[in-house]
Amino acid sequence: MINDLRDKSIDLWHAVCVTVIADTHRLISQLTERGFTAQQAEVMIEIAQELDLSELATRRDITDLQHQLEKLELRLTINLGSLMAAGIGVLALLKYFG
Repeated sequence: MINDLRDKSIDLWHAVCVTVIADTHRLISQLTERGFTAQQAEVMIEIAQELDLSELATRRDITDLQHQLEKLELRLTINLGSLMAAGIGVLALLKYFG
């Protein structure tokens, strides 16, 4: 079983490497077709591969934040309404007993 997993992980790694190499070649070809030199294209791809995109927000992250903000807005509206009702109650008591 461990050997099967090891073989599958090696196959997956090989597939990823082949895909990355093919994509890199495709990107270099596209950039050179658009007027970049091969050296410029290679440098651009190296820089792009070094970028750390793990901290970027995805559309789903932004959608989740929007939903959280909507919930927060609703809670704040309810709390504000409660405070206003309590304030009106205090004013009514002061007028009645004051």
